[in-house]
Amino acid sequence: MRLRRVLVAAQMAVAVIVLATGFVFLTNLFHSAAIDPGFDVRNTLQAHVGLPPGPYKDPERHARYVNQALRALEVLPGIEAAAAARNIPFNGGIRHHLDLTFPDTGEKTPASYHWNAVTAAFFHAMDVPVLAGRPFSSNDRGAAKVVIVNRTFVERYLGDRNAVGTVFLQGPEKAPHEIVGVVGGTKTLTIGEDDQPQLYQPLAQSDYNRPKIRFVMRSATPPPAQIDSIRRVLRSIEPAASLEVTPLYNSIGLAFLPSQIGAALLGSIGILGLLLAAIGLYGVMAYSVARRTREIAVRIAVGAGNAEISRMVGLEAAKLMVSGSAIGLMIALFVTRPLAMFLVPGLSPTDPVTFAFVLTTLAATGLLATLGPVRRALTIDPMASLRSE
Repeated sequence: MRLRRVLVAAQMAVAVIVLATGFVFLTNLFHSAAIDPGFDVRNTLQAHVGLPPGPYKDPERHARYVNQALRALEVLPGIEAAAAARNIPFNGGIRHHLDLTFPDTGEKTPASYHWNAVTAAFFHAMDVPVLAGRPFSSNDRGAAKVVIVNRTFVERYLGDRNAVGTVFLQGPEKAPHEIVGVVGGTKTLTIGEDDQPQLYQPLAQSDYNRPKIRFVMRSATPPPAQIDSIRRVLRSIEPAASLEVTPLYNSIGLAFLPSQIGAALLGSIGILGLLLAAIGLYGVMAYSVARRTREIAVRIAVGAGNAEISRMVGLEAAKLMVSGSAIGLMIALFVTRPLAMFLVPGLSPTDPVTFAFVLTTLAATGLLATLGPVRRALTIDPMASLRSE
């Protein structure tokens, strides 16, 4: 009997641990879905193009391909804007760690930011707001280097400076770069990341001629309806290129995948564990009532009411539940802490709501599992039981 009680308590503990972890992932999923990524998800498409590496190592040929592709994409029916970029959110990124030197004061500031190289219509195609200054134009291809930064970059590295018009020196050659615009921030790697500094360069000034290039298109019609026409246009320009065209919300969906898997998998295991714990608790309590039939019969015979008998059986079940839940709760507090790195800002893996939900669920399950044995105890006929003894 003691071994059975230990096993039931262990099942309760495991159920608490798994349910708490699954609920953390589920809560993170709901919070993530409410986060604004900083760009239009629903009306944007992305195309990942892998150009043949040999011929497109030539910068001029690479630039001609990009310009030709953009002209062809822009005239497609339903396409409102098209742009090329080195990176697209949730498809990897490049982080630079460089010193920014401000020639007006000589001040040097260490900076770490996400870098991207884009064409003029990128912010329009992605529906990223221009907060100050201007977006890039087709004229941004000369020797005078220009950049656009996001608001977080300004707050972190520019201090009290007026961002638009600020010039800083960067790179081994200390080339001057002028900030011509400030844009809203976008999520880069994960939906739950904090706002990160971002810096954009015109693609024409970035010396970027690697085989892989990405395009983004803003559509006035449902994105899936545009996939075939975009693929056909890009294929006609370079048949040898590898090509993948998808709605941009596919990438957002992948960002939710860890939380979805965690919530579904651990939630299912937790429910199964809860069911097994309930069955175990029912079995132990039914066996206990059967063993204590004479004791219960005597109590009823001397005047014990239904409330007293129910309390006696319920307290025994509660001791099992409390011991198992307490152990599970202590372990869950440690197990869920490492999950903090995967959660959206402001969400704690040890949030009291999580454990309140788990313990309430466990209490309700335990109550249901105990109803049968309590009912059995209340139906004991004291005269018949004592006579059989």
